[in-house]
Amino acid sequence: MKLSKQERIGAFVIAIIVILALGIFLFIKPRFEAIQSTTATLETKQNEYVAALEKQSTKDPLKEQVLEAYKQGETLADMFFPELCNYDAEAEFRAFLEQCESKVLVAALTVSDPGTSTLNPTYYVEPEVTYALKSYVTQGLEPTEEELAAENRQLILSEALGEGQTVGSTTISFTVSAIDQEELMKFCDEVNSYFKDEHGVPTRKAMMIEGMSIDYRLLQEEYDNLVEELQEKANQDSTAAVYKAAGLTQPPASPNEAPVSPNEGVNGEEQDKLVVSDYIYNVSTSITFYSVEHMQDPTEQLKQQDNAIIL
Repeated sequence: MKLSKQERIGAFVIAIIVILALGIFLFIKPRFEAIQSTTATLETKQNEYVAALEKQSTKDPLKEQVLEAYKQGETLADMFFPELCNYDAEAEFRAFLEQCESKVLVAALTVSDPGTSTLNPTYYVEPEVTYALKSYVTQGLEPTEEELAAENRQLILSEALGEGQTVGSTTISFTVSAIDQEELMKFCDEVNSYFKDEHGVPTRKAMMIEGMSIDYRLLQEEYDNLVEELQEKANQDSTAAVYKAAGLTQPPASPNEAPVSPNEGVNGEEQDKLVVSDYIYNVSTSITFYSVEHMQDPTEQLKQQDNAIIL
């Protein structure tokens, strides 16, 4: 069967459309998708390249920041002791005693095993008296500029110090003796003035004395004697007032008894004699050495990273 001219033209057009559709589906569309994928990959790589350049530009400033942080950390660590075993802690304590200028005697020395302690910043909070009437009359009262400034200073200080940190510690317990209480107070101050040479710089070391309680016996004796005299005088005055109010004659006071020697009783019996220990002040206390290890020097590691980037 022969096709008419119009039918042949229609079949030819249909064939062309089919060929074009197949060409687009088989050749053009995959290429277009590949171009889109390549374009996305190119954009990703370009972004990575830009990020790498930005990171590369921060390398030197970051390196300087790391080195500066190391210097600050190294200086701060100089204030602390290295981790101390029992023998090292005792040696440090003896070095501290050699530097002390107070006249004291240290005995009964015991050294604890190395452990940890938490150092927390503390802030003084002034006690405030509160009661209903005060709350009523001060309600709605705005804080003064001075109070706001003090609150702001404490906020800045707390942000700078941060929270507590756990560090190493070794505690030495002992008994310190002196013939003068002022020498014991000087010994307490020695803790705040203990310096060691660190990299050519005198550095105060992190240590704390605990449990130092001084009993001022002489002052207490004087106070007790004064109270006794005042009580005796009050008794005499009150007795005289009672007799006077009653219209009676107060009997004469008995004559003073002969003084008794310090070491002899009323009947001549010998009392306990004073010994040397009666003139010595003894206090049981302890000193804690705080330890922080030094940071490792990052210079060599930074150089290796620079070489890796160059390669």
